[in-house]
Amino acid sequence: MNARRLLVIGSATLATIVAVGALLFIPLSIAVGHPLNAVVEAALLVVCVWWVARVMRADRRRRLAAESSLPPERRPARRQPRRPITFQLRETLVTFAIWAAVIFAFDAIGLGMDPYVNAGVAAFAGFMLATLTVTGRHMMFRLTAEEDDQSRRSEEKG
Repeated sequence: MNARRLLVIGSATLATIVAVGALLFIPLSIAVGHPLNAVVEAALLVVCVWWVARVMRADRRRRLAAESSLPPERRPARRQPRRPITFQLRETLVTFAIWAAVIFAFDAIGLGMDPYVNAGVAAFAGFMLATLTVTGRHMMFRLTAEEDDQSRRSEEKG
């Protein structure tokens, strides 16, 4: 890694840190009654985002140009993009119904919650738990499928 690339990465990192700070200070400045500060922070945010986009695009263009000048056998291997995570609507609805029923029953029996409030709590909790359950399950199977693919590739090579 040369000095220019280190400078690009360092300046982009510093600009990102300043941009995040400016983003966090905008609502604070508005809340404490300093709208001019919020305008300056918003301008700083825009400049930082512009800088990061500019230097990273130029760096990417330079790297791709350098790679394209190499012979094909010396070019770095490109990784294959992952398949998107998909899920079945029916599976998600069943998981939601089960979690919502469990939460509703617990809140009614264990906490003696009002039925209308309990319905809202159970719906929200069922949604959150179904999301975690379905996403976790799909990620688990995706990871194990990737491990199976890697072991198959290593067996084919070895």
